[in-house]
Amino acid sequence: MKKARKTESNTIRRGDLSCEIAINQSEALVSGTVKYRAYEVGTVSGATTEAIAGQFLSICELVNDGSMVRDGTIMTGYHNEISGGDVLLLDGEIVGQWRSDEEGWCHFVAYSATEITCSAPSPWLLQDTIFEWLSDGKTD
Repeated sequence: MKKARKTESNTIRRGDLSCEIAINQSEALVSGTVKYRAYEVGTVSGATTEAIAGQFLSICELVNDGSMVRDGTIMTGYHNEISGGDVLLLDGEIVGQWRSDEEGWCHFVAYSATEITCSAPSPWLLQDTIFEWLSDGKTD
């Protein structure tokens, strides 16, 4: 029979975003579940609760500056007139750039690519497509 793992948790809130930090004491792991309102948008991990809190506050700053966080990714330039920007993972790693063309289609180019990696008819759908691309392990 497996032993129950003892965890401690606390929640940080900034506007509509929250991060529930959980410390798994038996494995010395710290993770944070980031939510927009009640919807989980991704997780972050680090060595300490302070590291998780710092990552979460960085995400909050990006969202305040017009970025969109969903599906474990952040698209900068989403809620402003730039119509393009970087695409980051929640830990801050930049995986590529996105832009909108003159016809309103949105395109993502991974940093490992020289041509468009994927496209969609809106930023919202592009973020879904990028999530699928990342889930398929196509980041190389």
